[in-house]
Order: sequence, then structure tokens, then C-alpha cells
Amino acid sequence: MAIIVDKDEKRRNIALSCKELLLEKGIKDLTISQLAKRAGVGKGTIYEYFTNKEDIVFEIITVFMSEYEVMLLTTIEESSNSREKLYHFFALIFEDSSYAKQMSIYREYLAISLVNGTEKMVEFSISCKEKFASILKSIIDDAISRGELSPFLIEFIPSMLIFEKGLIVDGKASDIDVLREIDRFVDMLFLIDGQKGHR
Repeated sequence: MAIIVDKDEKRRNIALSCKELLLEKGIKDLTISQLAKRAGVGKGTIYEYFTNKEDIVFEIITVFMSEYEVMLLTTIEESSNSREKLYHFFALIFEDSSYAKQMSIYREYLAISLVNGTEKMVEFSISCKEKFASILKSIIDDAISRGELSPFLIEFIPSMLIFEKGLIVDGKASDIDVLREIDRFVDMLFLIDGQKGHR
């Protein structure tokens, strides 16, 4: 009797087994041969489940983002006040050293997806943006209901996400203290008077 293989599960398992290799090598220096060896499969098997190297990297990035979302939601839930929640929303990826290599890979991935991104990559980016916008909105809605933030700030969620993306992309290249900038940014959000913003 033939063994039935769950292709999605096999694909994910191959990607999971290659996570550390990606973190060690980076996208540019990674080869299909290295991926196959790490996964304990032949190169042909890799091509059964993935179109190319970028496809397997995309799957690993998907895993990273899922893990990061769980960690972020847990950290926010454990935070004692709205300011702390907002701070961690922006800073968690910079606070935890285990995310430093992932952030480097994510920067490489962004460069690839901007140059020759597939429809799947674009959909994934949109999905991530919507997911994190929803998390940010829930933090801000809660702070508004407590009278800590102005309702006016809801309109600026897209801008806040651009701020976060800018830190990820530019944080390493520029000579800034990212956590200090986040601290200042969050303080500014709590100082904004909604009425002044509409003048």
C-alpha cells in the first residue's frame, strides 16, 4: 500500500529543518544543495516541494513571522499598561537578541521581494501588514477606551506601521539608538492632543 504524504506538512517540515541554516548563511550564500543536506533529502525532493531557493526562504520567513506574532501577542498580554504594550509592539524585535539574525534575513527578503517578488510574496506582505495593523489597533483602541490616548491616533495606524518598517530597514544602516527612538515615539503618542491635531 502506498504511503500518502501530506505535501503541505512535508514542505513545512523541510523548511523548519532549514531555519538555522538560513540564519547561519543568509539568503545570498544559501544553496539548494545545502538546504537538501540539512533537510536530509535529495535535491530532487527539494524541487518537488519548492520552485527555487527563494520559495523555501519564503516558507521559512512565514514560519518566523508566525513565531514572532505569537511572541508579540504573549508579550503584549503580559504588559501591565498601554504604554508598555505600545512600546513592545515597536521594540520587541529589537529587544530580543534572538530576533537580530531573523531581522537581517527579513531585510534580505524585503530586498528580494521588492525587486522580483512573486504574487505569493506580495499577498504574504499584505497579510502580515493587516495582521500587525489589527494588533496595533487593538492596543490603541484599548488605550482610547481608558482615556489614555486620543481617538485621533486611529487615523495614524498606517503611519505608525511605516515608522516600524523604517526602523527595521534603516535601523541597522543609520547611526541611531533604535530603542531610544521608539521610547521617544511612544512618549509622543501619549502627548498628542486630538483637538490640536485637527486644527
